Amino acid sequence: MAPDGSGSGRVSAVRTEYRVGSVTGPFAACDNVNNAVATTQVSVYFSVSGSVQNVNVGLYGNNSSQYDANYNTTVTGEQLYTVDTSGNYRLTFNANPATGGFLPQSIVVTPTRAKVKIVSVDQQAAGSFHTRLTVNTGTATYNFSSRNIAGGNVLVYPNCTVVSVTGEDV
Repeated sequence: MAPDGSGSGRVSAVRTEYRVGSVTGPFAACDNVNNAVATTQVSVYFSVSGSVQNVNVGLYGNNSSQYDANYNTTVTGEQLYTVDTSGNYRLTFNANPATGGFLPQSIVVTPTRAKVKIVSVDQQAAGSFHTRLTVNTGTATYNFSSRNIAGGNVLVYPNCTVVSVTGEDV
């Protein structure tokens, strides 16, 4: 909640363009897909009450307390997709993997959503991340994250192979 009471929020879901194993498998991120460096499209669904001037979204690794400033971006309220009239929004972006790294190097906001792909993985996840949002209401800022919600922590796999493409949007 904003310190001046001007807003509050929560993340309801984090979705990516990859699901491991089946259409009901967990969402995942992949550094390499079909033997090529790949981006992972991520959609963060969240709700807020009060006004939104802008939102800073960051991806935070769960294996380390270190944070890289390249893992975030700020978008205006106009760049958010309004899911409904009840203050529910979706922020969709492509997360680009770092050279030789396991987490996204930078976030590029994109309004076009990809279709979810079912992937197989050949090794254990190399790490995981969660999203953290900072909302600016114009009079105050406040934070909330996906860290403690079901499916809010996304596993990152070094190598994924696409098995099929679903009709499901990210």
